[in-house]
Amino acid sequence: MNAGAPNGFSIRRVSSADVRPLRLAVLRAGMADKTVNFEGDDDSETVHLAAFNPNGIMVGTSTWLERECMYAPGTKAVQLRGMATDTTSQGRGIGSALVEAGLAQCRQQSVAIVWANARDGALPFYERHGFVVKGDGFIETITQLPHHVVVHTLAQL
Repeated sequence: MNAGAPNGFSIRRVSSADVRPLRLAVLRAGMADKTVNFEGDDDSETVHLAAFNPNGIMVGTSTWLERECMYAPGTKAVQLRGMATDTTSQGRGIGSALVEAGLAQCRQQSVAIVWANARDGALPFYERHGFVVKGDGFIETITQLPHHVVVHTLAQL
């Protein structure tokens, strides 16, 4: 599963317990609420992908859950959550490799829509990967940061 991974890095499937420390370090840094257990994390169909550096240290993670998308009700959809790259490894293509690996997996499973609640600061990243911003923005309740829903259409609806 290393196609598209930066040189020397690998991407593989891991458990929900494996992704939580990196989620905590990156997504909840400096926040009072340290919640990193997401609804659906332990569902049998949920997939957690992680990127490992050449020393075998996890430096990135993403979670892919079967969840209906409000912009395509009744369509087979997956929600991307918990995207996190260690601050010392950002800007090296790790997030891109995780997204592309997840999208490839979704295509193999005939998923029509992938969507996410994306931080506004990350919208250009998602747009580079084919996601389109949908609807009005909102403030995420835990982080208190502005977000938008982004949608990637994998199959013709």
